[in-house]
Amino acid sequence: MQVRGAILLAVLGALNLSSFPSLQMPAADARFVARRGQQLVKDGKPLRFVGVNCYGLAQCPERADEIFGVLAAHGVRVVRFWAFQTYCGPTGRDFSAFDALIAGAKRHDILLLPVLENHWKHCTFSEGHEWKPREWYESGWRTDAFADAPLSYRDYVRAIGERYRDEPQILAWQLVNEPEIYPDTDENFSVLRAFAEQVARELREVAPHQLISLGLLGIGQPSTTGEKFRALHNFRGIDVVSAHDYGYVNDPLPGRSWGKRENSFYANLTDARSLQKPFLATEAGMPLSWFKNDRAHRAELLRAKLQAFFKADGSGYILWHYDPAPDTDYGFGPDDPIMQAIADVAALL
Repeated sequence: MQVRGAILLAVLGALNLSSFPSLQMPAADARFVARRGQQLVKDGKPLRFVGVNCYGLAQCPERADEIFGVLAAHGVRVVRFWAFQTYCGPTGRDFSAFDALIAGAKRHDILLLPVLENHWKHCTFSEGHEWKPREWYESGWRTDAFADAPLSYRDYVRAIGERYRDEPQILAWQLVNEPEIYPDTDENFSVLRAFAEQVARELREVAPHQLISLGLLGIGQPSTTGEKFRALHNFRGIDVVSAHDYGYVNDPLPGRSWGKRENSFYANLTDARSLQKPFLATEAGMPLSWFKNDRAHRAELLRAKLQAFFKADGSGYILWHYDPAPDTDYGFGPDDPIMQAIADVAALL
């Protein structure tokens, strides 16, 4: 690492706690999920869970009871989904779809992890862009620049946070799915870090009870590599560390047995330990085509990952992705053997 990069990370680490008094959490309310060191807790008890991504859930709120019912019967405790402004009507403030999802989640005792925006083009974003540019993380998120929506990202974050500030069914808010800035430079890291700090502050002001996750992919994406991954979680505004587990289908805990662990899923987990924050795998999946459509084989490999993750003291592992009628390579439905693997592991937590 260049000397100036090392100095930058050291300075950011020194600023960790005392510089952000406005991000202090209020006195704990046991109804809400909270963190106690590396643990998540709810109702005074440790919370460890298997979850699923159901990213298009807000498109079919009328099916909430059907979907949550199947998931709850298999031990699923958390559902992560896209909660973009595009699901909130022409004003950006029509939260009726989310209201229906929360009501259904309550009936089935499922917690929700809403993702407020996406780095990639499938989001609240203008056509012609494959991902969000540096300019969006630098200043565009405060205005309507780069967004094809009635509200700026800042205004939307504040609106949805205020709407659900008293809703304990929300496990945490995730600011952006897989944020990164290319290329991997100290300057771009600084922009991403400032973005995370400022958005977390905005959200905490209006939704003081719920946890906040940044949403990094991890494993070496631009401006999040090496020590930068840890530094992006090393301030009070971010409550949980998260990363995604893809690609290494035969390695239950990628990086643990590697000679060089940097930029691995296991390195991300160890960063969470060092920060004394809970660690979540917010996406983890395997394409069925890699196994010649052998669903049982895929399920057993995912079972091994679940077991290794919780043995290493991870807090929550969220599979990609549940689809009642699977139409993608990564999807799995109610009859997939993955559901039994989830049920078996969840029963031991």
